[in-house]
Amino acid sequence: MQFSEELVNQVVANVLSNLSRQGQVAQHTGAAASDASVVLTEKVITADLLSAKVKGQAAVGIVAGAILTPTAKDYIRQNQISVHRASTSSASTQQRSQWRAIVLTHSSAVENALTDIEQQTGSRWSQELSTSLDHAVQDATSSLCRADAAGVVLFASAAEKAACLANRNQKVRGAAVQDVNHLRDVISQMSPNLICVNPKQKSFIELRNLVKTFVKAGIPQGN
Repeated sequence: MQFSEELVNQVVANVLSNLSRQGQVAQHTGAAASDASVVLTEKVITADLLSAKVKGQAAVGIVAGAILTPTAKDYIRQNQISVHRASTSSASTQQRSQWRAIVLTHSSAVENALTDIEQQTGSRWSQELSTSLDHAVQDATSSLCRADAAGVVLFASAAEKAACLANRNQKVRGAAVQDVNHLRDVISQMSPNLICVNPKQKSFIELRNLVKTFVKAGIPQGN
């Protein structure tokens, strides 16, 4: 089922309006405002875009599949802005676990695969671009330690090194995976909460099937 941009914006606006009335949206600002949110429909969110569109609002709504650049994340943190990702399904989807994608090696196949997975499985994905392997691994590790993600997929050409670095933390069970069959073996052996994937020379279908298999395995035990 396809949803229009207008419908997505309406859903986000309604959710943010409800949160604002409950006092949740203003938790970082200490006060609720009558115009507390803004909805962005762009697929890539940058600091320049936020600076141009956010005029004192306490919250920003972004569409499913949108990517936050590192500068955007800095802007959001510095200005204490809450970010809410749009949902095109029922309100129950809002209660489902969040999954996170950290993209160091970007491709259209990665973006399309994650967008398709959101639509197929109803899972919610946070997507961020990263500037370096160390930064990407640190983000993944921090997210798992905070338990703010059911699982993390890190897309990087140096997938093996990324998994090795991440596994230095006791709360991370990371593995570099090549294909769906390899991932299934990894899931049966160690129930990973982080998978590292080299997206180069992988098709949209291959990436989609990898991520879909990871999601269908469910929240890893011990998360």
